[in-house]
Amino acid sequence: MFKLSISVLFLSSLFLFSTSSLAQSDEAPHVIHIQTSKLTELGDDAEAFGDMLRRQSEIFNKDPRLINSNVARHYWGNDSRDLVIINEFKNMDDLESFYNDINSMLEKGMTKEQFDKDNELWNKHVGMHSDEVYSAVRGTKK
Repeated sequence: MFKLSISVLFLSSLFLFSTSSLAQSDEAPHVIHIQTSKLTELGDDAEAFGDMLRRQSEIFNKDPRLINSNVARHYWGNDSRDLVIINEFKNMDDLESFYNDINSMLEKGMTKEQFDKDNELWNKHVGMHSDEVYSAVRGTKK
């Protein structure tokens, strides 16, 4: 009986605290798009590839639909080919419209020559990739 009482008390307090924290934020959790790509050996293109990523980020980061963005290269561990792009949006509508506009943003943000050069570089070095969309868990963001 004691264990049952403790369990009921624990579950009740868990429910109480979880519902009160949800009531404090009526905003839906943000959506996070994670794209993981496998790169070929960059060799002499390493610096140009980094410049391309920075150029793209400069353009994308000006868009108000993009709340947060990180581009990460492999640092340590098993597979050194990984390139991970993490983009955070307020909702799925913002995510979808952002990606629908991505080519026009790039075309407006750089010359046609640079756009074509960057596309060629991307296609040369980015192979297989995966796309996942996650929903942030409320109350866990630092």
